[in-house]
Amino acid sequence: MKNILYSALIMVFSLSSCTPQKKLVATTPFQMGEATCQSWVGGRPESGSGIRLNIPMLSEDMQGVQFQQVYFRGKVTDLKMKTEEGKKYATANFLNNPADKPDIIMDADAKKEVGNRPPELKDEFPFELQPTECVISYLDGDTIKYHKVEGVKELKQLIYK
Repeated sequence: MKNILYSALIMVFSLSSCTPQKKLVATTPFQMGEATCQSWVGGRPESGSGIRLNIPMLSEDMQGVQFQQVYFRGKVTDLKMKTEEGKKYATANFLNNPADKPDIIMDADAKKEVGNRPPELKDEFPFELQPTECVISYLDGDTIKYHKVEGVKELKQLIYK
């Protein structure tokens, strides 16, 4: 009887998981060109630095597709659409050191520290990627899908004056 109970418990725990697995799809309802990334450095210390990722969109009709996020080199950020010289791009900007650091109020009276924001908890990175790979997430209808983009070409660093 104990063996049946233990077996049932093991099956229940093995079928449930703490975090949902993000499954990659092989095909997308849109076509993409060659993805590029370019590291950049601001001309002033408060400008910061980062990496800009651009993915050209070759499909004209992208009805029902809404881009969400991009996972690249251990970081996650929002993926935005932009049009430049008549061409559509999905673009993301990964900041290395954000320029806007919030002020922290330190006081002997704890009531004066109420406006301080708690630190953000970072989730574990859900994908194992090479430096030339990224994963984009997008809404296709009502479901979120994930697609791996391989062969991200690195361009020469951009230094702003």
